[in-house]
Amino acid sequence: MLVVDTSVWIDFLAPRATRAVTYLRKLLDQRQPCALTELIYLEVLQGIREPATARKVAAYLQGQSILYPRDGLRTYAAAADLYRRCRADGVTVRSTIDCLVAQSTIEYGASLLHSDRDYERIAQVEPRLRLAP
Repeated sequence: MLVVDTSVWIDFLAPRATRAVTYLRKLLDQRQPCALTELIYLEVLQGIREPATARKVAAYLQGQSILYPRDGLRTYAAAADLYRRCRADGVTVRSTIDCLVAQSTIEYGASLLHSDRDYERIAQVEPRLRLAP
């Protein structure tokens, strides 16, 4: 399973030609399913200005697998622990949402496609976070 982060969806919708967008386009052309979390869904939709476009994107994203926190509050506690471990290793994660997305990705045994340097830093601290090429 591949979780596609907000950073990739934003570049995809812009459209920007990034390595991650090229990879996503290839998967979509092959009709490969993608996954996202509720917070990725929120972040993507909040950045869309046109209501009609927001409705189209929402409908599309709702057709993908949505990953909910697997262990409820324990998932949030694990994400907070991940944030603290990063800080202890001298890594400042700019978004707590990134820690929650990373933790959910780990819990589902998925890989994460992203264009956000925070995930590279998190993966240095947490080797179970698998990043897509």
